[in-house]
Amino acid sequence: MLIRSAHIRNFKLMRDVTIGFSADPARPLSVIRGENGSGKTTLLYAMLWGLYGMDGLPRPTNDKDLRLTSTYCPTGTPVLVEVEIIFDHTDDMGLTSQYRLRRMVFETPLPDGRCPRGQDDVKLFLLAPEGDKPMVSAAAWVEHLIPHRLSDLFFTNGDDIQKFISGRVHSHERQDKVHQAIRELLGIEQLTAAVGDLKYVFGNLKRRVSAESGYDAQELEDICGDLRRQIAEQENIRSVAETRQKGMETQQHEWERELHQLRGIGDLDELNARITTLKSRMSECRDREQAAFGAMRTAFRGQPLSWALAGAQLDQGRGKLEELAHRGVIPNNSLQVLEDRLEEGECICGSDLHPGTDLRQHVERLLAEQRENSPVAQRLTELRYDARGLIAAGADAGEFAAIRDAALAAYTAARDEQISIGVELKQAEAARGRIDDSRVRTLTEELAAVGPKITDGIHELGRITERIEKLGRELEENEKKLDQLVKKRQANRDLITRRDVADDLRVLAEKVQGRLEGEYVARVSARLQEIFLSIVGADPDARLGVFRGVSITENFDIVVASQNDTSLDTDYELNGASQRALTLAFIWSLMEVAAITAPRLIDTPLGMVSGGVKQRMVSTITHPPTGDEPPYQVILLLTRSEIMEVGDLLARHAGAFVTISCSKDYPADLVYDWAGDEPVIRACPCTHEQSCQICARHLDNAHGLAFRDSVTAT
Repeated sequence: MLIRSAHIRNFKLMRDVTIGFSADPARPLSVIRGENGSGKTTLLYAMLWGLYGMDGLPRPTNDKDLRLTSTYCPTGTPVLVEVEIIFDHTDDMGLTSQYRLRRMVFETPLPDGRCPRGQDDVKLFLLAPEGDKPMVSAAAWVEHLIPHRLSDLFFTNGDDIQKFISGRVHSHERQDKVHQAIRELLGIEQLTAAVGDLKYVFGNLKRRVSAESGYDAQELEDICGDLRRQIAEQENIRSVAETRQKGMETQQHEWERELHQLRGIGDLDELNARITTLKSRMSECRDREQAAFGAMRTAFRGQPLSWALAGAQLDQGRGKLEELAHRGVIPNNSLQVLEDRLEEGECICGSDLHPGTDLRQHVERLLAEQRENSPVAQRLTELRYDARGLIAAGADAGEFAAIRDAALAAYTAARDEQISIGVELKQAEAARGRIDDSRVRTLTEELAAVGPKITDGIHELGRITERIEKLGRELEENEKKLDQLVKKRQANRDLITRRDVADDLRVLAEKVQGRLEGEYVARVSARLQEIFLSIVGADPDARLGVFRGVSITENFDIVVASQNDTSLDTDYELNGASQRALTLAFIWSLMEVAAITAPRLIDTPLGMVSGGVKQRMVSTITHPPTGDEPPYQVILLLTRSEIMEVGDLLARHAGAFVTISCSKDYPADLVYDWAGDEPVIRACPCTHEQSCQICARHLDNAHGLAFRDSVTAT
């Protein structure tokens, strides 16, 4: 099965979207480019719904909680949801035909949030020159081509791509999943059913032979039948015990992992001491911050600020005062001298200053003038002496700047240290918050309790196995007695012949089943190792290599071998890129060995992958088939970031490019407004190197995209 195109109507925000895919064996890759929230997962779910209906979608609480239509659809109005998939199928005779699968349903959004749906209308048509021919049992056809239970192999969400080796399920569930995939894809399931049928036929014939061989033979047959039932019961008990044992071992592993994580956070007492120290340092920093504020306040109240603000003006005024002093204008001491001379009636030069003389009148005029100027001169004199006092006190115009710089430096240092301590304090408190001391005690107690239970379970399994072996020996002895008795009594030869033939066929079928299963598993295992080591770039013979090999065990578990005959825990010792590489390697190896022609659609497969691993992964999963490899189809739903570093590979291997965008991203991310009242998803034929008025984004310049003027939206 190779998908040609998909037409989607009214599925979520895909109102009317057509996507074309490459079915060219020489260019098997189709690239659907879309950023987060642009509709890649919507496309994946639409394809799954088109093929499998509601069973193909993630299951919420119930079907009614999962709506197919957009939340923007008006309430009370039925909406037709439709997905049409056109695909090619090559039958066992090598004849390739084209088909159209169409699934439709009416969904009616209601004001209370419910969305009741009608019955799905599913139709399959064979496309022929003379017209479309309806096919019966469309769902059965799809189930035959790509069984729903194996849909994870064909349609995968990148976030769930590790599910074949992930710790999200218990180990025995993963083993069952791997086993089921191998049996289904390699056709072993049908052989298993045939073995079961042959066992049933052989049992019936065996009982009939015993019945015709007399009472004692029938009695032995009853004993054998009872032993078989006991063996079946014990095997069922063992199966339950094994499941319980695996559950306890898984729980023990999870508890040990949780306890390791809690203890890895740090010791509680040590964290408390650290938090106390950090809080003390924080208090000291606040004290230093306040001291810096105090120094700044003191500086604003003192002379240094005055000198900083008015130092130049003070120097200019002091110079003028000194000039007045030099001219004798200040200090003004002549007023008292003149009054003394007038009182004595004689000038210091001996001239007569008695009343009535012209000279006395002159001195009296000078005395009056001096008395008028005396307050100003006195103030100037005081200012001169004050200025001299400031100079003598060592006043400095740069002192305030120095104080300010020192205070600012102290304040900044205190604030920076507070921020740094605050980060450490939050981290320590968060770590302490994650430590649940009671949980540590509980886990320790549970681990102490589960250990003996696991040991007891191992012993119990041993006892059950011993019982089964003992019952098996008894059954074997009684069957020998029965065979001898049947031969002695010479029962119906024809019936015995039919019984023996049925037994021979059963044994042959079981051997073929075991051989095929073993051979297929060995081939898948070998190819799995080859692909995985190639993707991660590992040399199993390298002295410092981590990965030595990969294999599928007889229990159908995927094991990654490492140094010194050890194995790596695929849940916790493989990074995200290696987990994705391992799962993709398993899927690809399984499909190659099974020679399955089917689509492989993966949404966001390259998350957590970069560099050489990214390039090798893309090269491995997209290169055209070679030699006897069957044609296949790869559909990758990629973001622009995922496309970086692998653009040349995509250009060489891709036969179809489509870009999907959602109008809700305007104007934050999209450059152009599409208009319209509701968000919709559109597709354009832009390659990973292009953009247009539909898909152009503000950051496209960083990706070096070429703008296309011609726009065709679907």
